[in-house]
Amino acid sequence: MKNEIVNKHDLTFKEVFSQKKIAENFIKNNIPKEALAIIDMGSLELQKDTFINEELQENFSDLIYKVKINNKESYISFLLEHKSYKDKMTIFQVHKYILEFWTAKVHKEKKKELPVIIPLVIYHGEDKWNLKTDLKEMIPGFNELPKYFRERVPTFKHDLINVNEYEEDDFEKYTKLTAMMLKAFKYAFEENLEVVLRVFLLALEEAKKEVELDTLIYYGEIYLKYIELTNSEIKEDDIREEIKRLDGKGDLTMSILEQREEKGLKKGIEKGKKK
Repeated sequence: MKNEIVNKHDLTFKEVFSQKKIAENFIKNNIPKEALAIIDMGSLELQKDTFINEELQENFSDLIYKVKINNKESYISFLLEHKSYKDKMTIFQVHKYILEFWTAKVHKEKKKELPVIIPLVIYHGEDKWNLKTDLKEMIPGFNELPKYFRERVPTFKHDLINVNEYEEDDFEKYTKLTAMMLKAFKYAFEENLEVVLRVFLLALEEAKKEVELDTLIYYGEIYLKYIELTNSEIKEDDIREEIKRLDGKGDLTMSILEQREEKGLKKGIEKGKKK
């Protein structure tokens, strides 16, 4: 199970969101303006640390960016919800993750102050997400409780971005490149291969309007690898057939496939020389 998760989602998620321009574009479109006003996006810096222990690894992939909020050291964490179904334990798992983060800061780094950490949970599963993201909403009559009680309930709240529920219009707020890579996650569990390939080819064509060719080929290759991981039965012939149906809108994908063939041929020649 663990290897399957890593192979299908973890590596692609990390490769995509470790790109600062995609992470920044995603943050700007999913955090309120009043919060963005005190975030120094120029200070955004990817961290090597991870706070996913073995227990949490079955649920999330994580990527952490260090950033200044109100001129103080803070963090924004991208958490990809692995499972294709909603899990009522997510709210507790997210905050177990935050507690691990803070514990490490105090225990290992000897910090006396806690940094702000914003958890952004990205969900792309098949089930509709109708679970609470704020612990206080799970306590009946919380707002009617005396102040004494309200002050002693931990603030457990996280943002949830459900990519699976995105309509085509929802992608328009992002750059074409970010939108393209989010579509990879949205259609990760789509069983109709024709739909998966059509979305990929058209997203690639859209991104071509904004991105340089080398960059687009790089991301196109990531997307294509992800499709192959999540659709083990896919063959290059399927891709070529779908390109034909789109009346020439798959030229870029053909270039990616041809480059793959060239790399494969070169590897074969090198192996032959070694023998």
